[in-house]
Amino acid sequence: MKSIVAYICLTGLFLPLLILYFNKGYRTANRYLAGFLFFASLYLLETFQFFYGQSLFWIAFFTNTHYFFYLIGPFAFFYVRSILRDNSRLSKTDYLHFALFGISFLGYIPYFFSGWDYKVSIAANILSENWDMAPFHINKIIPHQLDQLFNVAHTYFYSISLWVLLVRYRKTKNNPIKKVPQYQLIKKWLLLFMGIFSVITINFTVAMANMWLYDDKSVFLDRASGALLFASIVYVLLNTMVMFFPHIMYGLPFDHRNLAENDAKVSGSPAKIKGGSEENPSAADFQKPSSSKIEPQLFSPDYVLAIEELLEQSIENQTYLQLDCGLSKISDEIAIPAHHLTYYFNNIKKESFSNWRNNLRVAYAIRILSDDTFNQLTIEGIGEKVGFKSYSTFIRSFKKVTRKTPSDYIENRS
Repeated sequence: MKSIVAYICLTGLFLPLLILYFNKGYRTANRYLAGFLFFASLYLLETFQFFYGQSLFWIAFFTNTHYFFYLIGPFAFFYVRSILRDNSRLSKTDYLHFALFGISFLGYIPYFFSGWDYKVSIAANILSENWDMAPFHINKIIPHQLDQLFNVAHTYFYSISLWVLLVRYRKTKNNPIKKVPQYQLIKKWLLLFMGIFSVITINFTVAMANMWLYDDKSVFLDRASGALLFASIVYVLLNTMVMFFPHIMYGLPFDHRNLAENDAKVSGSPAKIKGGSEENPSAADFQKPSSSKIEPQLFSPDYVLAIEELLEQSIENQTYLQLDCGLSKISDEIAIPAHHLTYYFNNIKKESFSNWRNNLRVAYAIRILSDDTFNQLTIEGIGEKVGFKSYSTFIRSFKKVTRKTPSDYIENRS
């Protein structure tokens, strides 16, 4: 059993590094998830060393990491909230979630600078039968027994908070969300995530209660070893889900606004700038065709079609001509999460958002240059009119599409 727990802990420390390195999809939310997995694994490893470790060095080392426990709940909370709200930004009041971590860290500072012999003596006490750490006053602000109470209360607070988030999210949705596969996957994942967090909370309470009841370490291990093993097995389910179902990295496929409101079919061909020809091309002439290779587990064909239709509506509205047109602006306009648009452009359309937008702007600029009244504007003025903030960017984008500068294009026309 000892080796199983150790393996689970080490795997849990390694997995968050992979999530951060191969971070795709909902990036900031995934950082919260990686933080949760890392600090939860770190706490499990600390607990494993205290209960079963035989090395004074490693036990002394992990006495320096206990305050990280107070990051587990906040990271779980911000992860779930980011997925449900499609917004990962922290407000000023959100930083209060890290108050206990900050206080505990400050209380440990004197211990950080204490001598190694002193730390080894504490480790030796943990190895002994009488493993009471209260007399050592490791944390100068929070006494040991109060810290244990805070551990339990902190875990319950965030376990309940996760379910409150889900209930509030469901209440804000007046209309049922479209049942695409990605939504179903994330819904089940969040329920599993919160369920496991709640199970671990209850299991943690049982283990802590046994610690308070039994002063002898051997008696405690005999009574509570099953609880530790159970917590480890339950926790490994989270790692398994992330490893074998990487699509959970992409969050919910829809904003809180009901996409059904935008589901009306766009009649005719994709929105184009009229007058398309070899000399006066349309916007659609510069748009790369969407890849037919769609990942059904992540973006169903219906979902991709909905995104394309909404983007066509945005083209009709000529949002791309606005100076402040960025991915977030398009996301707000068509009610599709920004990280889903990023995935759509990069992995399905095989084109960056900026390239898609600039191609549309160049196509509109060509329309202006093909008009007999274009002499009323300078080339720099045309670039600004079609949405380019920088003259050099306009020239570079124009040449990339037509292989000519605007001046050469005008000369060839005449």
